[in-house]
Amino acid sequence: MIKINVGNRLRLLRRERNLSQKKLAEKTGISQSFISSIESNKQSPTVNSLERLCFFLGIDLADFFNQSEVTIPEHLKPLFKRLKYMTPVQVKHLTNFITSLNES
Repeated sequence: MIKINVGNRLRLLRRERNLSQKKLAEKTGISQSFISSIESNKQSPTVNSLERLCFFLGIDLADFFNQSEVTIPEHLKPLFKRLKYMTPVQVKHLTNFITSLNES
């Protein structure tokens, strides 16, 4: 089971949308200090608060918890950018190739 860091997840989603804590607070009616406390893992949000935050961020609670916090190393980012344009057959070939490298 993957454990999720709620504060880090909220911060990531907020920053991806170029929102300040102040703007998110204004839109959700949740105080900026509470949002800051959530993001710094000093407090945990109630389900109600998290639902309001998620609603404004354009996701539902399931999406909030279904995303794992995976950091892609800088040297692999170009590879991941190309992967999204590959066909399923190309991905299968690449997977087979990478598997063969690991077996060597």
